[in-house]
Amino acid sequence: MGKRAALADPLRVQASRVEKPGRVQRHTRTLPSWFYRVHSISFTENREVYAGDFDEDLSELEDQTRDDVGQSKWDYKCGGEDPECDCYHESDDMDDDGESERSYDGSDADYYYELKEDREERKQQKLQERKRRERERDIEVAKEEEVRTAYRSLKKDEKESGSIAVESLAGQTFKLFCSDHVDYFYSDLYATKRVDFYRLDNMDGGMGNDTDTSRLDKNSPSGEAEMLYGDVYLNASATCDFGPFRPPKHASQETLKVKSCCGKYELSFKFIGNGYLKLRVSREMVFMQPYSPSAPAPLLTAPEMFEFVGVWHDREKEKAERQKRMEARRSPSPRETWFEMNHPMGWWHQSQFP
Repeated sequence: MGKRAALADPLRVQASRVEKPGRVQRHTRTLPSWFYRVHSISFTENREVYAGDFDEDLSELEDQTRDDVGQSKWDYKCGGEDPECDCYHESDDMDDDGESERSYDGSDADYYYELKEDREERKQQKLQERKRRERERDIEVAKEEEVRTAYRSLKKDEKESGSIAVESLAGQTFKLFCSDHVDYFYSDLYATKRVDFYRLDNMDGGMGNDTDTSRLDKNSPSGEAEMLYGDVYLNASATCDFGPFRPPKHASQETLKVKSCCGKYELSFKFIGNGYLKLRVSREMVFMQPYSPSAPAPLLTAPEMFEFVGVWHDREKEKAERQKRMEARRSPSPRETWFEMNHPMGWWHQSQFP
């Protein structure tokens, strides 16, 4: 027989056994604050949740420099110790293999995960929008630098050779660029900004963009010095017609101030020649909303004056470039395939030997 096991002394003080606290059950925790805010909007206004309802909680995208894909489930700001921390909820639905895991099983779990999926989709949309906005802003900044370079050249040319003739403005369009405008107004429907110049057509009493200025020169000894009008288009809400004004004959650093037709706004132009101009307008004009009965005041964070640069819109050049792009995308003809051009039995080789 084996040795009898020693019996424990019932009077001996036993070390107390400390139970380690288990991890808080997921379904008993407080859900992220964005869920309660969005749910409250839906309940209060008696409507479905819109994608834009998530935007208030996605402001961190402005400072985000990398995607959140692949974040570890234990990579919490709170170190994984606070079950009520929002960052805890953002990451705890991924298992070690990256597969989705519905770890929250409260009574509103289905609704929570539905909104969570919608929020993630909106987050990706905002990230893509941010990238497109940055690309657009880079284009605007490059155009601003192009016009600043032309302006510096104007200063030099004026000192060396005197006055420089400015191009005819009647019937011309200048595309406008302004990085500040992109910062405050960019959207997926961001339109091309422009200013159009035209003269009143005395033949029919209407307004026309007559690009043929030869008739103007013949009928008037002052030619281009006739009074012109113009339209500025910044977006669907901000449009302004101005004039009449007498266009300059020469490029200049001097500012030409023109009143809008309604008399409410003042537009300051600098025509610097070679197809370039500068335009300064107030933020009240930029933020105008004529179709809104109660238009909000302009944002105080916006600059008091917006400075746009204008680049002449060469329609013929744009047409040629568009045609070139279309030709580059067209499918090759049957005689331009690899077989016909390279194979010994192809058309090109066969045509070399009659």
